[in-house]
Amino acid sequence: METKPGGRGDFVVRADGALLWDKKRRDGDRFPHHDEILRQFGQG
Repeated sequence: METKPGGRGDFVVRADGALLWDKKRRDGDRFPHHDEILRQFGQG
């Protein structure tokens, strides 16, 4: 896992190069609930 400061309010989650969450592209400009990310791994 790698973290990079965005400085613009960015919140992006990637795993193995796949985009799992981008706060700027979501309705409501919100942060994900943990189960929203885990479901994409088949763990939620």
